[in-house]
Amino acid sequence: MHVIGAIIRYLLGLGYLIGGLMLLCAGGLALWAKNWKIGGASSAIGIVALLGSYESFSYAAPFLFWCIFILFILLAVAAALYVTEPDLGIVDRFKSPKRLLKEGKKEKAAVKLKKNGCLRDAGRVYEDLGWYTSAALCYEEAGDWGKVAELYLMIGENEDNGEYYLRKAREIFEEKLNEVEKAAQVLEKLADMEGWYWEDAAKDWEKAGNEKAAKRCWERALKYYQERVKEDDPVFLGDVANISERLGLMDDAVGAYKDFLKYCEEMVEKEEKGWLRHVVETNYALARITGDESFKAQGDKVLEDYKKYLDEVIKSEDYKQELLGEVKRWLTERVERRP
Repeated sequence: MHVIGAIIRYLLGLGYLIGGLMLLCAGGLALWAKNWKIGGASSAIGIVALLGSYESFSYAAPFLFWCIFILFILLAVAAALYVTEPDLGIVDRFKSPKRLLKEGKKEKAAVKLKKNGCLRDAGRVYEDLGWYTSAALCYEEAGDWGKVAELYLMIGENEDNGEYYLRKAREIFEEKLNEVEKAAQVLEKLADMEGWYWEDAAKDWEKAGNEKAAKRCWERALKYYQERVKEDDPVFLGDVANISERLGLMDDAVGAYKDFLKYCEEMVEKEEKGWLRHVVETNYALARITGDESFKAQGDKVLEDYKKYLDEVIKSEDYKQELLGEVKRWLTERVERRP
């Protein structure tokens, strides 16, 4: 037993020695950096560790040896408590949320409330603190999607880079709360930041049954895409043609479709065979609008090339038929293009 005890003491002494030297080095660096709090604490604990190393090897004062041993056990427990909940602290984690609120420690009270599963109460405290993202996360865990959307909308409207939060708010209104009108309103706010959101806003207004608002957004979307085309971005000619047709501007639609057809044919000539799809769609759209059968005949011809291209790049027959079905429907109606 004495041998085992001696081995344990020597191992402890070695651990104290290594730990003490490391703490003294860290403390010295912290003091050099004028971080008196960390430097002083590290240095003091390092000195105690070296003293523990001496007592472990010599066992000159058994009482002091056990005092140092117990001290380091308590320090280890305190460190573990701090690491597991650094925002709460060691002493405050034993206080009730009510007590923490009375002491004005709202942040710690919110952490404690969340830890206890009182998510809505924690959310309200975070709101009082002005920590709206943390509040939203609490309400989200509680399943209170209305509050989450409300907070994300507020954050998005008041932050310089609020686009992310507005997108989240729109997603919640549409997918979680089924409030399409509010989703459309959020999309209009997004459209003021990024013009391509006007199209999404128009579609949501259509879902909500508000044709007047939908038309207003389609007109804004048309203007946005026309500006993009003027910036030498002809890929948006298809959007200009599609939206013009939606708005009943048939002459403008035909002109834009013809320009887009020319662009698509140029892309095919550059070995971009995926553009064959758009060549077929645009020919069919022109046939549908103008009644000119020559566009249909040209579309049918290019469709055969498109089928060969699909045979080369796609293995799934079901997917091929789905794509071909979408292309052919352009003869009878507009079809939303895939991204």
